[in-house]
Formats: sequence, structure tokens, C-alpha cells
Amino acid sequence: MERWLALLRINSTRQVLLGTAAITAIAVAAPVLTFAVVLGVWMKVPFHASLGILAICAVIPLLIAPPISFFALSILRLLTVTIERVDVYVRFDALTGVLTRAYLLGQIRDQLAKAGNGAFLMVDADHFKVINDTYGHDVGDEALKRLAEVLRTSVSIEALVGRLGGEEFGVFLPGADDAAAATAASALCEAMRRNAKVIAGHDIALTVSIGGASHTGSGKLEETIKLADAALYHAKRTGRDRFYIAGSTETMPALILRGRERGIAG
Repeated sequence: MERWLALLRINSTRQVLLGTAAITAIAVAAPVLTFAVVLGVWMKVPFHASLGILAICAVIPLLIAPPISFFALSILRLLTVTIERVDVYVRFDALTGVLTRAYLLGQIRDQLAKAGNGAFLMVDADHFKVINDTYGHDVGDEALKRLAEVLRTSVSIEALVGRLGGEEFGVFLPGADDAAAATAASALCEAMRRNAKVIAGHDIALTVSIGGASHTGSGKLEETIKLADAALYHAKRTGRDRFYIAGSTETMPALILRGRERGIAG
């Protein structure tokens, strides 16, 4: 079924022209060949005597097929382009280029149906309102773009990154446990400190706070997200520019635990 639907996708004017030529050729060839067989084989009409009929059989579809097929294929191309644009709009956030909230959550559910476990990180830009109020919303937009770029480039290729709304982003790490989530969150905090010092020519030094929670097949995704949200609130309340993984004290790597004790993370 998908193969047939793929054949109906017309993306360019070149495809429209080629399709028009192919349809016209078939429309002309079909009646000409049919009447040629009927006249020559069955009715034994000499070839020179049947030329007039064959010419009519060729001219009529030659006049009708091109405009109709061109119009129909042009409409199909317009539908294809529109569907692709809507698909991009549904899947990707227009400002940052990461996944939209709805598509992110849908993809996470698909991943969980296959693997059954993973970790969800909720990432929030620190003091974002101050950035908007001080430098303007255009600089705030650039800050969100930088944040999204850092998220995309600092996690594994299998990870899913999406914008949950405003300055909040979500990252899903398939198959990750608390320790892996803590390692990823620590790397993200460090990457933001390193790559978001200057944004749009301003010394902003953007940082993020991260809350995370691991998910097992026994629970609902919404419950995991609530745990990550609570962990994010804890990270914000304890100073920002840090992460906290719900219920992960005993499973965090020792290096991260030491960093947490120094007030660097957690």
C-alpha cells in the first residue's frame, strides 16, 4: 500500500511534465494500436486505407490528454507539497527545529512499546524571562535556538529531543537507567555552560536546569514526566544550573555524586 501511495507523490514540475508525457503517450497509443489490430487483422483493411481512422484515433487523445493530465498532476503536486509542509509543521517546532511536544511524546511511546524502558529529561532554561525582558524576545528566540542546538549535539543519536513549550525541552534516552540519565544530564549542563556564553552578541551565559526520571514498562509515561517535572523543580529550587534525577542517589556515578556534594550538580 505504501509503495502505491509513494507513486502518487508528485514533488516537482519535472515530474508533472514527465507524467503528462507518459499519460499522453498511453492515451494515444492505446486507441491507435487497438484500431490498427481491428482494421488490419480482423477486417483485413489495407494499411493505407486505415491511415485516416488511425490519425483520428491519435489526434483526439492528443488534444484531450495533455491538458487534463497536466491539470490533474499539478493538483496532485500541490497536494503533495501541502501534505509535506503540514507533516513538517506537525513534527518539528518552527523556531528551534526539534520535535514538537505531541510528536515527541508519540515517538517516546513508540520507543517504549519496543524497548520498554528509558529515561526522560526535562530541560528548562534558567532565568529566561530575564533574558527576554533585558535583551528582547528576538534575543530570547536565539537563546532557545542555541539551547536546542546544544541538546541535539550533546546527546546520543538515538535520543529524542523536543520542545515541550516555552523554554522547556524534553529529551528521551532509550534504554537508559538512572545512572545513564545522570551522566547525560551532567553532560548537557556542561555543554550549555561551554556553548551558550555569548548569544546574538550578548554576554548571556545561558544555563539550564534539568530534572530526570527513568521509566519502566510497568508505569505510564505521564507518571514518569511528572517525576521528571518534580526533579526539575528541585533543581531550580536548589540553585539552578544543575540536574536532579528522581530517586537516583544510590545509582549515580561516584564522580557525579562528588560534584553534587560540591554544589556543581544535582
